[in-house]
Amino acid sequence: MTAPAASAATLTPVPAEAQQAALALHAAGDDTRAVKALRKDTLLALVHGPAALAALVRDGSLPSTPAEAAARLARCDPALHAELLGLLSAGERDEAIRHLRRATGLDLANAHLLVEQLP
Repeated sequence: MTAPAASAATLTPVPAEAQQAALALHAAGDDTRAVKALRKDTLLALVHGPAALAALVRDGSLPSTPAEAAARLARCDPALHAELLGLLSAGERDEAIRHLRRATGLDLANAHLLVEQLP
């Protein structure tokens, strides 16, 4: 089973300062504190922390705002993005949020914020 192209770990906004701190801690070999830095003052769930750190190290950055998360979703998972846009154009905002949560594992608050950023 493969992970979805877009996931809660890669779509949860994390402030740029927290990302920089996490990268520095990772470089120093302290991944536990790096995950903690990513989660501080964010809605990033503990279960998604290690995957978020891996994505940060791999990609160099995570979204820092819901708008950046929406752009990342469009880039990383165009099929899901298109499905969400279809639901929104049909007036199904709540269903779009539910669908995004099922597909990515995002929590309700982040899914709502991301869907609100879609055209």
